[in-house]
Formats: sequence, C-alpha cells, structure tokens
Amino acid sequence: MRNILYLILIIVTVAVAVSYSVNFYNGKGITELPVQISETPKPEKPAYQMPGSDVSLLPEEPDMANTDVYSRVNEFEKSINTKLSIIARSSNNKEVIARIDQLSKQLETDVTLVLAAVNKKEQWYRNEFYQVLAGLLAVFVLFTTIMLMGYVSLKKFIAQSLIIGKAKADSEPQSDQADSPILEAVSAVAAKLAVKINENKYLFEADKAVRLTAVQKTTLSEITDEILFLDKAGCKMSSEELYLLGVERLNEKNYTEATALFEHIKRDEPDFAAAWYMVGYIAYLNKKFEAAADNLATACGIEPENDTYQSTYGSTCLKLKRYLEASTALEKAVSLKPDDAAVWNNLAHAYVVAGDTDKAAEAFQKATELKPDFHEALHNLGLTLSILNKYEEALAAFERAIYVKPDKHESMYNAACLYALLGKREGALKNLKKAIELSAEYAKKAKTDKDFESFANDAEFKAIVG
Repeated sequence: MRNILYLILIIVTVAVAVSYSVNFYNGKGITELPVQISETPKPEKPAYQMPGSDVSLLPEEPDMANTDVYSRVNEFEKSINTKLSIIARSSNNKEVIARIDQLSKQLETDVTLVLAAVNKKEQWYRNEFYQVLAGLLAVFVLFTTIMLMGYVSLKKFIAQSLIIGKAKADSEPQSDQADSPILEAVSAVAAKLAVKINENKYLFEADKAVRLTAVQKTTLSEITDEILFLDKAGCKMSSEELYLLGVERLNEKNYTEATALFEHIKRDEPDFAAAWYMVGYIAYLNKKFEAAADNLATACGIEPENDTYQSTYGSTCLKLKRYLEASTALEKAVSLKPDDAAVWNNLAHAYVVAGDTDKAAEAFQKATELKPDFHEALHNLGLTLSILNKYEEALAAFERAIYVKPDKHESMYNAACLYALLGKREGALKNLKKAIELSAEYAKKAKTDKDFESFANDAEFKAIVG
C-alpha cells in the first residue's frame, strides 16, 4: 500500500512538471506584449507645430530596469529638440516641421517596440527559471521517493534474510548468543499465528468453512497474510496453512486456485480428509458429480464419523442416481447428527426414488418435526402421504405448507385435489381458485385431472377453470 502511494506521488509530481513545460512551449507560460513592426507612414498633410515645441519620446515615469536604453533615447531627444530650436529660429517652413513631426512619431513607435522586446526577454528568462525550478523539484521528490522505497524494501529483505537464517540454524546446534531483536519479533509473530489458528478451529469444520461470515473472513485474511509473509521468508507452509489459504480462495469463489491448493495437500498428505472433501465440494458446485463423488467417498473413508462428509456424499449420489449408496451415506449422517432437518429431508428423497415410500414418509415427518416451518419437507410429506392414500394426513401437511408460504401454488393445487377426493367441495374450489390466480396453467390441468371428476357438472367449478 505504501509503495502504491509513493508511485502516485511520483506520477503527480512529474505530471505537474511536464504540464508546466508543455504550457510554456505552447506560449501559455509567457505574457507577451503586442509587437507590430512599424512601417514608415505615407506623407499626410502635416499638422502645424509651433516652432520651438519640444519632442517627448519617453514616458513620464521611465522603467528604471532599462536605464541604459532610456539614457540613450533621452540624449537623442535632446539632440532633436536642439535642432528643432535652430530650425525654428531660422525658418518657419511648414513642410520641414511636418516631416520632423512625422519622424518624431515614428521614433516614438520604435522606442515602444524596443521596450516591448526588452520586457518580453525578461519574461522569457523568468519562465525559464521557473521551469528549471519545477524540474529540480520533481527530481528531488523522485529521488526522495526512491530512497524511501529502497529503505522499506531493504528493511523487509533484511528481516526475511534473518528469518531464513534462523530457519537454517534450527537444524544446527544452538549457540549461547541471544537472538537479535528482529528474530525475537518474528518468533513472536509465528507464535501469535499458531495461537490464532488454534483459536479458530471452526475453519477446519467443513460445513462452517464453506460459508464464512464477514467477520470470519476478516479473521481468516489476517491469518493468511502472516502465512504468506512466512512463506516469502523461506519457511515451508504446513498442510494446515495451505488448507487455510484454500478456504480463503473458496470463500472468494476462486475455485481454480482453491482446488490447486487442496490438490497440493492431497499429494503431500493423503490422509488430510478435509482436502479431499473440499475438492469434492467444489466439484459438486461445478456440477462435476463423478469427480465430486470420488473425492467425497475418500473423505468419508478417512473420517467415516464426519456427518458433513457423509451427507454431502449422499446428496452427490442422489444426483448420480446411486440410490443405495445415497441412502446408506445419509442414514449414517442422520445417525451422527440426528437433529439436522435438511439431512432427514435428503434421506427421505433417497427413499422415495428407491421406492420405499413408508420410510420416506417417516423421514419427511422427522424433518418437519425438527423444523416446523420447513416448507419443502411439508410439501413432500403431503405428496408421500397422498401416495399412501392417507388423504387426511396429507391434507394437513399441505395446509401447513400453505400457511408457511401462502404464495406456493403447488401446495394449494394439491390441497384442492385432496379436498375434492375427500368430497369437501368448498375447500376444493377455494384452493383451486387461489392456485389458478397464482398460476393460470392449473385451469387447464384441472379440466382433465381425475381428482376433479366429481365436479364435472359443477357450475362454479366450470366458472373457475373457464
């Protein structure tokens, strides 16, 4: 971060200097006086000037910075006035006086041009000075910044070199010399890192590690920063440290780098079950179910008592239609964690597709007991009980599902069907009407649904379905 700030400072300083230079060469840095080359005016009818009138070529308040120029012009002026006096005494020739008047005006114009040129030159020198000053300032800032960056990099290099030296010295006999303050500080950081990892063991719990909160992500970031620093210093990372880096990448949804880190752990430490699980979990997210199942099966083999490994493996087997493996893994999962409603719901699905409806109904019932507002489990329980012809119980399950989520038209339509089968006209038409209001497709479906055969001649039913 500090290096970035230094770089920004350099860019701004150089940009200012270059901008000033560009403005100068574009003419924006010089205040120019308008200079026009005077031409000898054509003779006009001269205005009569009284003989003896003095000619003044200089301003009343001369610029003291141009003393030499003014002195010469002043002498020239006196010479002209002297000659005019002589002419005035000797002749009253109007043409001569007019010509002299004309020359006087031309001289006055030329003097103005000379003074403008002098001012312009002074302004040029002044701008040149400012430009050089800006360049020197930019060089000074650049030099200072480079020195600071060099100092920071050198300090870090020395610290890392000392860490490397200490790591090499650990395998050699210890000397009586005390560690340097830097090595002591590094050792303190390493000890602090070990404490942090020990205090945050939840990072190694699969179900929590894949869904970190904002605060937990911040804590993990602090840990990985220290891990990476020690890695740059030459300290080899342990499998646990590589795992934490992988968890950070996983929560950043950088699945490629996360998988690479976990694969590295699998090669170095094949019994690290969490690495196998994470590779399988990422494959599951990417819908690569075969690869997911292979890695998750290995994780379950290493740690068969881990309920998260078993439930995830069971869900993956469901995707692959390996129903026997799915039910086996999920049964193991609920035995390890019997209060997990989601796992009971998944187990019930495995029983349904395997054709074991009675067990499915029991598993769905267990899920709804653990989580009364579990809409999916309530709806599935209603469907399963309907298959078992337990219409009253199924209707009760659908009514609970509607209560939890009143906008779910699927539960409303199924409730209407059960009301119809039970001969409860009012409930059937009420739920059918609501279902059609939420999804018009049920109007067409109800016309051919055998559950509504008894309503074939019902006027209200016909009005509802259209």
